[in-house]
Amino acid sequence: MINVDFKKENIRECLCPRCPVQAKSICPHDKLIKLQSHKEPMPNPEDVPGLYCSTGKATCEGLDPNEMCQCNKCEIWKEHNLGEGEPGGYYCAKGEAR
Repeated sequence: MINVDFKKENIRECLCPRCPVQAKSICPHDKLIKLQSHKEPMPNPEDVPGLYCSTGKATCEGLDPNEMCQCNKCEIWKEHNLGEGEPGGYYCAKGEAR
C-alpha cells in the first residue's frame, strides 16, 4: 500500500495549488491564502488546497477534471511511485493514493 504522509514538507512540495484542475475554482485559492498566513504548527487537511494523494478528495467544489492534472510532474508523485498505485492521478476527484 502506498502511503504519503500529511506533513509540512509534503504540503510545500505539492503542486496541487498550481494545478490546472483547480485553476478556475475560488475555493482552493482562498485556502492557499489562508494557509500562507497560517501560524499553527500543522494545518488540518481540510484547510490545505492539495496533498490529496495523502488526504483524499478535495473539499472544494468547482474543480475541473477535464483539465490536465500535473501529478506526474510532482516530486511527491515521483518519490512515492504513485504512478504504480491507484488512482494514478486526479486525487482531488478520485481520492488518496493506494
